[in-house]
Amino acid sequence: MVPFDLTRLEDRRLEAALLKIDLHAHSFPLEYLERLRHYYPDEIELREAPDGSQIGAWVKRRLPGVPVWDGQLRLSEIERDEVTMEVLSSPLMYTFVDEHSPELCRLMNDTLAAECRRAPECLRAFAHLPFNDMSAALAELSRAVDELGCIGVLVTSNLAGRYLHTPEFEPFWAEVNRRRLPVFMHPSDPPQSYDDETSTLLLFPYETTLSTTKLLYAGIFERYPDLVLILSHLGGVLPFLARRIDLGFESETFPPRYRQIPRRPSEYMPKLYLDTALGWHRPAFECAQDLVGIEHIVYGSDHFMRGGKFRPRIDEFLAGLNLPAADLERIYGRNAEGLLFS
Repeated sequence: MVPFDLTRLEDRRLEAALLKIDLHAHSFPLEYLERLRHYYPDEIELREAPDGSQIGAWVKRRLPGVPVWDGQLRLSEIERDEVTMEVLSSPLMYTFVDEHSPELCRLMNDTLAAECRRAPECLRAFAHLPFNDMSAALAELSRAVDELGCIGVLVTSNLAGRYLHTPEFEPFWAEVNRRRLPVFMHPSDPPQSYDDETSTLLLFPYETTLSTTKLLYAGIFERYPDLVLILSHLGGVLPFLARRIDLGFESETFPPRYRQIPRRPSEYMPKLYLDTALGWHRPAFECAQDLVGIEHIVYGSDHFMRGGKFRPRIDEFLAGLNLPAADLERIYGRNAEGLLFS
């Protein structure tokens, strides 16, 4: 893919009121869902929605159905919402991490890259990697970035039950740090079961918090100071629990593994980036802003549902904060522009 031309981004910004880069937008291509159904016929099925469109549904999991990607519809929604650019990802990629992952990741990356080529002025994608095989993951990372034009990497809070702070993921963190590639973390179902609770309501924020805490206590920013880690949904409950999380470091009643880093975990947290998705609560936003600063908050909407109202709702919320115009410009696009295209 031809490297992204920044003048295109600037031209689209001039057409609208401000630069608006949505880092948190999902895509579930039909080709990918059909391949999933082929490999996991007892886990996923394709259903018809009332409007005649197709939905991918997880049979045994407490996950909402996802609409099959419609490129033309998405472009109309981008225009409707005055979005300059969406960065696409598919977190359900890591529901299964097994021998099929190399093929499925390649299919997803190729499919999203093709969509981006059709509308390069307003679509980009994060890379999806087969983390069951680190050599294959690093090879696909190189292909997705260098050949397909992906501008970062998607991970989930756990990868089919495996958290990302363990030694097996060290080559991945080393490579994205070397390349200074943004890593976007989306929550996933926790490995343990919580009776009948729907994970997206409460467990997703917990998962983001747990996974990030594990990374911080593992010294991720000590080893990789150039790492760019973006957390969805205002960082889960990490901003609210930041100083409580420090107790592992501060108190000798906790196991020694919590004191293997030279500083409290909260002292590393300002290096994180947090997106605005589903964060339409002023105290939560202010807590996140106090933790990382306005320069580390980026615009994200969690948009993927047909006719979804998440983006208008987050826009209305941000407008109601009465932030200075320069701060709104940072959140909507300038912060992300610096991460993705500098």
